[in-house]
Amino acid sequence: MKPIQRIIAVIVLAAILCQLSFVLMKYGIDKYEATRKDKLSELLLKSTNYDLLFIGSSRTHLTVNPRIIDSVCGVNSYNAGIEGGNLFEFNMMLQAYLENHPAPKWMVLTLDLHSFVSDYNFFEHIQYFSFTKNKVIHQYLNRNGHPTLQLKLFPFLELTEYDDNTKGYFIKGLLGQSRIPAGDFQYKGYLSNTQQQIVAAGSPVKLQKIEMSESRKKFLADILTTCKKNNINLVFTYAPEYKQLLQAAYTNRSEVFEYINTVAAESNIPFFRDDSLSICNDPTLFVNAGHLNRKGADLYSIILAGQLKKVIKP
Repeated sequence: MKPIQRIIAVIVLAAILCQLSFVLMKYGIDKYEATRKDKLSELLLKSTNYDLLFIGSSRTHLTVNPRIIDSVCGVNSYNAGIEGGNLFEFNMMLQAYLENHPAPKWMVLTLDLHSFVSDYNFFEHIQYFSFTKNKVIHQYLNRNGHPTLQLKLFPFLELTEYDDNTKGYFIKGLLGQSRIPAGDFQYKGYLSNTQQQIVAAGSPVKLQKIEMSESRKKFLADILTTCKKNNINLVFTYAPEYKQLLQAAYTNRSEVFEYINTVAAESNIPFFRDDSLSICNDPTLFVNAGHLNRKGADLYSIILAGQLKKVIKP
């Protein structure tokens, strides 16, 4: 065998081995992430007609139970909360959802202070690689440092994107574990968040300032524009947090809330700021300062449904 032939043979063999490794890792990861994959498939590839869409971070994903919302408000809703999401990802999710779905009549956008922290930043971009058939997802990945063409040509290159957490999902998947803890469930995008209770208020937080950049404001403006264009009635919420401890980390929190209030007032958007509800002082309803447990989420969903029922028109 000539040297050039040996080199080609080695390259081909290496590519085959890498692809086999990728297929095995993808199998384990998909088993562990089955519920998240089902949720993203519903949001990004299917075309179900929902009346009400919830968009936000994990403080939406783990907090708003559509079963309760639907029962009280008489609607068909879906929870599109994204783990670690900010305004960049909220805007992308809305655009990607509308790529295949009819526009919902109503959308509830949960705005956290963290929503304004990052510019052009995916929290976990790897989860979207399986959904590039959605044109918006394809464009967002490519425009923001995650080219998809090379992954289509050489799928095993996705391995280079895996961090330690993702590699851990592979092991957990092979061991038959799931992202959903025993006793919890996923329903229409909502994930129940155990019955654990907060055990301490937490250590002192490191103070930081949120830079209210024009790009971050533009993400919110784009969401408003998209909703207006598609006749989507918009509602803002701020989810419950234990004794407002999340806010304590930001020195200019009043500036951010003032900005949200101004946008809501100018666009006639209801804003339910729910960080002062009585449930926010009950540690038995929280897993940690920013996330309600399953009991807390059910109680809050009842409260939120009552608020929404006053503004949602049949």
